[in-house]
Amino acid sequence: MNETGKGSGIQSYLNFMLKGLRHLLLHNGWLKGIAVVISIVLWAGLISQDESVTRDKTFQNVNVSVTGSEIMKSNGYIVVSKLDEMLNDVSIVSAVPQKQYDNAEASAYNVRLDLSRVQGTGEQEVKILYTNSNLYGKVVSVNPSTVKLEVEDYIIRQRIPVSVEVNGDIPEGWYMSKPSVDPVLIAVSGPKSLVETISKAGAVIDTKDIAWKEGTMGTSVKIHLYNRTGTEVTSSLLSTTTSSLTIDSVVVEVNLLPCRSFSAEDAVLITGTAAEGYQVKNVRFSPEQITVAAKQDILDQLSELPLDRSTVNVTGLTETTVFQLKVQKPSEEATLSNDTITVTVEIEAEEQL
Repeated sequence: MNETGKGSGIQSYLNFMLKGLRHLLLHNGWLKGIAVVISIVLWAGLISQDESVTRDKTFQNVNVSVTGSEIMKSNGYIVVSKLDEMLNDVSIVSAVPQKQYDNAEASAYNVRLDLSRVQGTGEQEVKILYTNSNLYGKVVSVNPSTVKLEVEDYIIRQRIPVSVEVNGDIPEGWYMSKPSVDPVLIAVSGPKSLVETISKAGAVIDTKDIAWKEGTMGTSVKIHLYNRTGTEVTSSLLSTTTSSLTIDSVVVEVNLLPCRSFSAEDAVLITGTAAEGYQVKNVRFSPEQITVAAKQDILDQLSELPLDRSTVNVTGLTETTVFQLKVQKPSEEATLSNDTITVTVEIEAEEQL
């Protein structure tokens, strides 16, 4: 049945009901009240089943989905306005069929802001869109119907170096290698005004967070971005990527080994005497200590500092002389604080009586 026929049928029924009520009012008094109630119920039932009868329903604080962000960026634009604040008080009015009035929800109308429509920088006015529902009716109005967005150029800077900073002191008796980082270079993307200020990226590891045990330690560390003055730049609009993958951290790896320190003076033996008429005034060692980091079983076997030669012979010297002694690794994996000891023997003439 078409809408015209349906409406005509309802009208005919209503006319019939009115005639019946008129008759009851004139002749059967005790049935009057019952007839009125029945008529109202029947009338309400017919109206509630009629899809053409609608009521306006207002929805406050409607959730507005944001779409088209990636398309907008591919077009070279990015919104710098605070969208959450701009879209937190949107309301809509919908003409809802009487039958569905209580069931209708704002989500049925897919209220959205399509950023792919942005086509320039500066202030851009973008319409809030919606979709009418076959079941829950049509949207009558949206408030606000548009939003004004501040738009900037979207750019990407490649090959930003990542450095690692160690915060805190290394516990006594331990050695930590220079941290390595993966990846060593990242890309930073976002608004031109922010991206152009970025000069480097950094990751900070704290020695208090390290489990000090022998071996290699790897950990994920948050990326921080810095400008040329060393000030950190933070913004939810900035994104860091590597190989087209978005990341917010890097992997930092260090090698941890127990260590022992040896006195250079104790490790080197000075032998001989200076030439006649001369004497040894002083002996200096640089550095004064050598630290050896190695696996614990190697350190346990190390009773003295391993040198290529452990003696310095000053026999016949008439002037200050410098000697270089090579420190040897006790194992391939061992690390030395210095691989050379410089011994400076100061010679002076004896006083003549």
